Amino acid sequence: MRVRNLLGSVVTIGLFLSMVLPASAAVDTIAHEARISELEAKVERLEALLEQRYRELDESCARTEEVEEALAGCATVAQVEEAFANPADHPTLYNETEIKVGGYVKVDGLLSDYSKAPTRGVGEDFFIPSTIATSGEPGDPRLNLHAKETRFWLKSFTPTDRGDITTHFEIDFLLGQQGNERVGNSFSPRVRHASLSWDRWTVGQTWTNFLNTTSLPDYLDFIGPVGVTFARQAQVRYTAPTANGSWSFSLENPETTLTPFGGGSRIDADDSTVPDVVVRRNWTGRWGNLSISALIRELKIDEMGLDDSAVGAGLGVAGKFTLSDGDDFRWQVNYGNALGRYLGLNSFNVGALDATNKIVLTTQYGAFAAYRHVWNERLHSSFGASYSSADNDTAISGLAVPESYQSAHADIIWSPVKRMSLGAEYIWGRRKDESGDNGTLNRLQFSAKYLY
Repeated sequence: MRVRNLLGSVVTIGLFLSMVLPASAAVDTIAHEARISELEAKVERLEALLEQRYRELDESCARTEEVEEALAGCATVAQVEEAFANPADHPTLYNETEIKVGGYVKVDGLLSDYSKAPTRGVGEDFFIPSTIATSGEPGDPRLNLHAKETRFWLKSFTPTDRGDITTHFEIDFLLGQQGNERVGNSFSPRVRHASLSWDRWTVGQTWTNFLNTTSLPDYLDFIGPVGVTFARQAQVRYTAPTANGSWSFSLENPETTLTPFGGGSRIDADDSTVPDVVVRRNWTGRWGNLSISALIRELKIDEMGLDDSAVGAGLGVAGKFTLSDGDDFRWQVNYGNALGRYLGLNSFNVGALDATNKIVLTTQYGAFAAYRHVWNERLHSSFGASYSSADNDTAISGLAVPESYQSAHADIIWSPVKRMSLGAEYIWGRRKDESGDNGTLNRLQFSAKYLY
């Protein structure tokens, strides 16, 4: 009985275990599967993080290679020093072209005293004869400081199998319309030269062929004499060398300036059909140089209901004679009925309109002489005088037009070091009108200049 009960108990325990053990196994399986899923997710995240780190490392290595490659291509300190010590002969896109740059920095201080109303505007920066007033109340002397004459130029030279090609580009800041003296004194640049030369031909803006530039005095003042011919303009020029100089022929930009009938504001008539024609003969030697220039112009107006033209001419003789011990003598004589804007910075108009609005040309003449003396290797001076006049028909032009101008310059210039100059100059100018009214200018100019 006890055995039967024991066997019953064993069977009962067996049945219970058979029921409990499968349920427990099922619970363990579910837990294991959840744990495996969690581990797999962690592995995936680790793999993604590792892959990201590998990409960043690859990019960093690539950048390192690029930096190393760039550094390998950089010049060493020694190479940079050598480049500065031996600059390239052709710093342009074209290896056959040579480039030169230069110019100067110049600062001027001008103290001006007028016998009549003071001059304002560009006449304060340098001597312009026509800006001297012949009426109005005088004032105290006026001080003007500026650096507008500072200059920059660039020149190129290119040899070719059909002749050498040269170019010349140059600017300064005089006569600029932009800027003022209130705060920044920022003045706009203006084109002085923009020309190219090929063999014997020159085209572009440069000195008029009517001017012998070597005859210009060595003054601190920008231009100087009232009787000087002076102009830069667009042109086409041909130069033929000779055994003792050259011939030059040019066609130049025309412009007509006229006085209205009875007087009044200048008429600028840019209406010409024919260019100004200039022929010049130059002689050079150890003694210096001499030139004779001839000018033929069409003077024309075709505006404001006016339509007329005339033909005039001018003649100029100029030179620079070499004297002993570095001294020289510079001079010009100019005459004609078509000088107008070519003479003394357009101090006279080329003519006037009569009562029927026809152009009547005015005969004008001007001259100057300047002596340059070298005191020693660091000190030199220039002294000069000039005169110009016009034969106005006052019945046509009126009495308010200028009859004549006079000027004188004297200076002393010191060069403490090579290419630097410091100087002082006295300038006297006088204007007389046909009415008899006149005005004078007394000016002291101080300048510092360095060529580069």
